[in-house]
Amino acid sequence: MFQAARSVAASSSARLQGPLVWNRKTADGGGDWYDVEAGGSEGAENERTPLLLLSGRGRNAQLNERHPVSKQRRIQDPNKVHPVALLLMLALLAILMLGIVIGAYLLVLQIDRPWPVSHPFFLVERPAWWYHSKELQTVALDRAAVKDVIVLHTHTGSCFGEEECLRFLQQTEDRSWADRNDHIPYNFLIGGDGITYEARGWKYQHGFQYLPGKNSTLVVGMIGDFSQRHPTDKQYAELKAFLTESIRRFSLSPHYKLHGIVNGTQSTEDATTLYHQLQRWPHWGGLVPV
Repeated sequence: MFQAARSVAASSSARLQGPLVWNRKTADGGGDWYDVEAGGSEGAENERTPLLLLSGRGRNAQLNERHPVSKQRRIQDPNKVHPVALLLMLALLAILMLGIVIGAYLLVLQIDRPWPVSHPFFLVERPAWWYHSKELQTVALDRAAVKDVIVLHTHTGSCFGEEECLRFLQQTEDRSWADRNDHIPYNFLIGGDGITYEARGWKYQHGFQYLPGKNSTLVVGMIGDFSQRHPTDKQYAELKAFLTESIRRFSLSPHYKLHGIVNGTQSTEDATTLYHQLQRWPHWGGLVPV
């Protein structure tokens, strides 16, 4: 037993008295010094009290060794969005949406409505009465150039129901073919029922040879004879709604002019009652001689 103790003491004394052999670990560029005799770098790392602290390990490295779970979380969430960045993106999106709303509102304000819309616009399109096998084919109208509306009366009886008014459009189409070999000349007709009926519509020029501005004018016929009596209130209201709708569809300039006609070959009282009322409307541009 004493012999074993002496052997251990001698070994320790020899180690303390003998020269220490140091080597530098350069494989990972960390610059760690370790005692070769103590068992190399592995021995130094496994030793609880190394002879010399590893110089390449900073505070962060030590913290990572002490808290490996936190380091693993940072590695697992590399694409996590920072809350501040998320708030900035939401703010930019809100500003963009606000700009779109303001732009749409300003665009609506540019549409000059001559009066408040109190009567809805009712439109019966051409296919409801069109009996030809082919679609209407005539000269196209430059809708961007339309700046005038001429209002006529038809010199006929009135119609007060959709079926009756559709029949009137078909009869007008037949007379137009028989007299001029051409389609119905009006762009639109408004019946006593307060409904607008599409004739040539917004896409094609009117067919009246004696009226000016074929490529810049819409011709609207008020169904009936209004030299001595007024159109119905529904017809007046529908005419206003038609003008507003034409502006909304970009088929009429907001700065349009409203006209009637004076025909030198007819009575001076022709459509007098109708035009007496229209003269009080905004955008009235006077009577056009024909």
